[in-house]
Amino acid sequence: MSGTIDTLHRPSCPVQLDLEGLELQGFSIGGLATYLMVPEWKVCFDIGECPVDAIRYPYVFLTHSHGDHARGLLRHFSLRRMLNIPPAEYFVPDFLVEPLRNLALAWCDLEGHRNRMEYVPEFRALPKRGSVDLNRQLRVATFPVDHRVRSLGFTAQEVRKKLKPEFHGTEGHELGALKRQGVEIETETLHPRLTFIGDTTIRTLEREPHCLDSEILVIETTFILPEDLEMAKPKGHLHLQELFDLLSADPGACRFRHLVLKHFSMKYTRAQIESVVRRRTPDFLKDRVRLLI
Repeated sequence: MSGTIDTLHRPSCPVQLDLEGLELQGFSIGGLATYLMVPEWKVCFDIGECPVDAIRYPYVFLTHSHGDHARGLLRHFSLRRMLNIPPAEYFVPDFLVEPLRNLALAWCDLEGHRNRMEYVPEFRALPKRGSVDLNRQLRVATFPVDHRVRSLGFTAQEVRKKLKPEFHGTEGHELGALKRQGVEIETETLHPRLTFIGDTTIRTLEREPHCLDSEILVIETTFILPEDLEMAKPKGHLHLQELFDLLSADPGACRFRHLVLKHFSMKYTRAQIESVVRRRTPDFLKDRVRLLI
């Protein structure tokens, strides 16, 4: 492992991927840290580390409570406050609001800020199936994820609106008047751009096939070697072969253009990961697989 520390185990140094005109910056090694920043949307999915660049992101979405996905949240809040940047919005699973609040209160006590609520972030609760609009063009939907602890996955959807046919040719001032009257003059369609799944087993994709509809699917494959196959399920993780077997069973369902694999075990070297993924990837996916290493 010592020969790979400089290349794989530097969580404050994000990897950059440019996919479908969307830039992704992130890092993900199992047990160490996972986060994914999307500059165009000003969003960070998970925050197991808080690199300096992450401080400017006003939206943080948390999949679950494990430290390698969550421990940078309070650091993010603290640094923004120290730099006089307005508080970010922290979107977390509804069942984590109270535990995270208690953790923040305990940290306040440790830092000598007992009962000073300005030092405690506000957490926005997300249900297991719901959505939140970040702006008129971007909506983030939630879905349940199978892991050792309760978890959510996120799909960022581009909101597209189109004038209903019956209003074609209507003058602008008339359309404005209709909207003020509460008349729905547009139809709304949702285009799934990116799905982010933290830690998971194969059961999530079996239950949530819509994940394969996003242009970009970001998912873990913690284990990659054949001898590690039986290790994945008890640990609540996904094995590379499980993923490729499921996708190969119905190639037509794989509507994503990019499959980003992440969260590889620390015991693997970069050379191992690249070699195994290259050899195991089915032909129909070879030009779509990317690695977050």
